[in-house]
Amino acid sequence: MWSIHTDRSSNKHAGGAGVVLHTPEGDKIECMIRLDFSTTNNEEEYEALIAELDFAIAVGAKSMVVYSDSQIVTSQVNGGYECKSERMKRYLKEVKGRKSNLQIKLIQILREENQKADQLVKATSAKPMIVPNQVLSFVQLSSLINGTGVQEVSSEHCWMTPIAAYLKDGKLPDNKETTRKLKVKASRFVIIKNIIYKRGFSRPYLRCLAFEESDYVMREVHEGICGNHSGSRSLVHKLLRARYYWPTMQKDADAYVRACDKC
Repeated sequence: MWSIHTDRSSNKHAGGAGVVLHTPEGDKIECMIRLDFSTTNNEEEYEALIAELDFAIAVGAKSMVVYSDSQIVTSQVNGGYECKSERMKRYLKEVKGRKSNLQIKLIQILREENQKADQLVKATSAKPMIVPNQVLSFVQLSSLINGTGVQEVSSEHCWMTPIAAYLKDGKLPDNKETTRKLKVKASRFVIIKNIIYKRGFSRPYLRCLAFEESDYVMREVHEGICGNHSGSRSLVHKLLRARYYWPTMQKDADAYVRACDKC
């Protein structure tokens, strides 16, 4: 049986994934993948997991134990957590498609038990990328799930709809004052591959979420891999570090923390 460790990391330069494969004969294969596109923490975990499954398939592995320090990904793949985000569902579908021909056991481990994969992934996000001897390295230019089911911004009740309509088609409301405010607001956003991001002067672009998605994301960040049931202000900072944005983040975080049973 193969043994595989995976980890991910990101900074202002790029995201990355580190994969370490141990063969049944005791040999070791190490690989670094630089994720040269905007993504979030949990998406990076899935990108790393899918990459390692592709490597395992390429070298002929059929039976393996996969170790990851991501609570969210291991729980979703093993069926412990429900996948509500549409993007996470597409990632999960990619994983299940690869699992169909493999015998896989996915186990969550502590971050300190994943040191070798962690060392590799830190090297991927350096500028320039530092590749040690006898380590495979790749640069991935786009997400594995791009091109299908891109983010919808057309809902009448979605706060992004007027911004998207202006940025994509130049559509403006009839009222002059509303038009002026929309132009000012829209200057802070950009559309990349049909996904709206909020611009930032000192941080990476933040993926914009519809209100119906925000509760799920807050739960992941508050209680999942990033979470320690901290206060609302700390929760907002973690959401920003995870590269998410919606206009009522602080108000929603206050209400969410007050409603959390454990808190």
